[in-house]
Amino acid sequence: MAWDEWDQLTAGAAQRMQIDHLAGPGGGGSNGSSGGPAPDLKASQGPWTKASGIAQELQTATHAALTEIQTAHESIKGGTDGFASTAALNEILPTWEKRLASVRNECDRLHGALAKTGRDFGEFDLAVAGKLSRIDTGDKPDWAR
Repeated sequence: MAWDEWDQLTAGAAQRMQIDHLAGPGGGGSNGSSGGPAPDLKASQGPWTKASGIAQELQTATHAALTEIQTAHESIKGGTDGFASTAALNEILPTWEKRLASVRNECDRLHGALAKTGRDFGEFDLAVAGKLSRIDTGDKPDWAR
């Protein structure tokens, strides 16, 4: 295969694979409309805080399920000794406790990590805005700023 043919194939593939909202070779992202470039990166506190709340809800629900399964197991244990089903329940209970505890703990960890990330984004945005507002551009033209 000739190099110029290879170049044509790779250029065509790159053009087909270019994602509309990512920066093109000239820089600056696209907002998907003919209005021109939009910011390359947008980040906000909201989605992180929402995800943190969902992780906390899941942690709470999983903790409640773990407590419920333990309580249910205790209540059937007394009157069903000797039954095969009781032996089976006794055998699987520790694995369910371990699984639910693992999910609960991971949701708790995610809740904290996601909340911290949201706070960091919010604080970072405020810090950058504060620094930018202190820049004196005076009467310089746009190209000289």
